[in-house]
Amino acid sequence: MAESGSGTDEGRVPTDSLDDAVDREFFRSLVENGSDAIVTVDADSQIRYANDSVERIFGYEPEELIGEPLTTIMPERFRDSHFAAMGAYLDTGDRTIDWNGIELPARHRDGHEVPLSITFEEHTHHGEQLFSGIMRDVSERVERERKLERQNERLERFAGIVSHDLRSPLQEARAATVIARNGDESALEELDDIYDRMAELIDDVLTLAKQGRTVGETESVSLSTVATSAWRTAGTETATLSVTDTRLEADPERLRTLLENLFRNAVEHGGETVTVTVEPTAEGFAVADDGTGFDDPPDEALFDYGHTASEDGTGFGLSIVRDVAEAHGWSVRVESSAAGGARVVIETEDR
Repeated sequence: MAESGSGTDEGRVPTDSLDDAVDREFFRSLVENGSDAIVTVDADSQIRYANDSVERIFGYEPEELIGEPLTTIMPERFRDSHFAAMGAYLDTGDRTIDWNGIELPARHRDGHEVPLSITFEEHTHHGEQLFSGIMRDVSERVERERKLERQNERLERFAGIVSHDLRSPLQEARAATVIARNGDESALEELDDIYDRMAELIDDVLTLAKQGRTVGETESVSLSTVATSAWRTAGTETATLSVTDTRLEADPERLRTLLENLFRNAVEHGGETVTVTVEPTAEGFAVADDGTGFDDPPDEALFDYGHTASEDGTGFGLSIVRDVAEAHGWSVRVESSAAGGARVVIETEDR
C-alpha cells in the first residue's frame, strides 16, 4: 500500500471526473426541481420523462405520466392537430408551428385548463429521437391581461355613458335655460328634474367605476340586517319590506349596494306602495315584488349597461347587481314573482 503523501495516483478518482459528476448532479437537480415543467416524449408521443414540477402544474406525479400518451395532459380539441403536425415533421422535417414560446392550454388532472408558454426541443438519446417541452404556467399573467381587458371595456362603456347619456340631459338643460331667460320661469322646474337625473347618472357611473367587479373582505352576515339597512336608503315610507333572515358569506357593503339597487328598481317599476320580499332559497336568496314585473320571458338585455324601460331610470341598477354578484362568485337570474311582479334570484356558492 502506498504511503501517505506519496506521488502515486493509484486508487484515486481524477479531479476532473469529480467535477464532471458534481456538474451532472447540479444540472440534474436544476431540471428536476426547476419551476418549469419538462415533459419528454418519443416519436409516438409517449411520455418518457417528466420532472417534479409536472405535479404542481398538471396535478400528476411524474411516475404517473411516464409511459402515458401526451394526450393525457392535452385538451381534446388539440389532439388531431398535434398528431398531424408531429407526423408531418417526422416525414418532412418541416415545422408547421413555432417551437419557441408558443402559448397553448394544457389539461390539468382535475379537468381545468392551464395556460402555458412552451418551448420545444429536439434531441437524440441512445439513437432515439426525442422531443421535450419546457412548460411555464402563465396563469397569473393571463389573468392580469384579462382583468386589464375588462377594465378597458369598462372604461369604454363609461366613455359611452358620459358622451351619450349625459349629453342628452345637458342639451335639455341648455334649452330650458334659454326658455327661462325668455321669461318662462316654469322651465326652472324642468331644470331641477334634469339636474336630478344627471346626478343619479353620475352616482351610478361612480358606483360602477369604484366597485366594479371586486369585493373586499367577506364575512358571515345577516341578510335581514343588511336588507333593513339598504331599505332605509332605497325604500319609501309607503312601500313595505318583508325579510326572512338567513346568513351569507359576503362583503356587507357590496351586498348592501346590491340590495339597494334591487329595492330602487322595485320602487321605480312597482310604485311607491310596492311590497318587496327578501327570502332565502335553496340556491341562495331572492328579492321579489308585487309590481308590474318583467316581460314574459324576461328581456335578456335586462342586465346590460344603460338598459331601461323607464323614462326616468338610468339603466344601471341591474348592471350593478350583476357586477356585485359576480364579484362574489354568485350568479343572477330573473323571473316573475308569485304576485305577478319581478323576482331576482341570487345563486350563491356557499349553498
